[in-house]
Amino acid sequence: MSAPSLLTLSDSNKSAWDQLYASTPELIWGREPIGFLPHLLPAASALPPGPVLDAAAGEGRNLPALLTLGRPVTACDASAAALAKIPATLRARVATLVCDLTRVPGPDRQFALILLSDAVETLPEPEPVLAEMRRLLVPGGFLLANIPLQDDGTVGVSMQPAEGGGWLYQGRYYYRFYAPAEAEALLVAAGLELVSSDDRHWEEPPHPHFREASHRHHSRVLLGRRPL
Repeated sequence: MSAPSLLTLSDSNKSAWDQLYASTPELIWGREPIGFLPHLLPAASALPPGPVLDAAAGEGRNLPALLTLGRPVTACDASAAALAKIPATLRARVATLVCDLTRVPGPDRQFALILLSDAVETLPEPEPVLAEMRRLLVPGGFLLANIPLQDDGTVGVSMQPAEGGGWLYQGRYYYRFYAPAEAEALLVAAGLELVSSDDRHWEEPPHPHFREASHRHHSRVLLGRRPL
């Protein structure tokens, strides 16, 4: 049996995430921001003019933190079911957009800051997505992304090797984990200047209908900038 193409794997992966979000009215990821965000979110004064994009926003856990920057915020995700679960009080304050992260609608040079949290590791092909993030940034704009490392607490738990590399969690959800130098190289290859690279650990509670136990994450948190 031949290995599935990356396109087939990408499509099935998107479908799996959308079905997960649609399977329960509960918030899979909860209401608290991802563990690194309160410490590493750039200050509004450090950003060039422009709005903010939460790429792969999911159910909106990170939107309250992004709104503190005082900029217009767009929440973008491939899953319409995820965006529909953003709490109404938040949804009224942001724009929402169902999108493929390799082809986000709109012109070049739109956003001063893009957050890409817990997304790179779920992409069979991260390079086109990171190139698209660069396209969307204004000159001097920032991409803040975390990329889980090879000793992340979820590595190998209920995972089977995927054909062609990476892992499938519960046989459905694609994951790949990186060495620090690999993570940094992804941003540089996309044409971004590497401003900072931080090693971060944090704890996550169980995620209903997805991961039953509390778990510890270990990521490289990268801040890249589109050159002026």
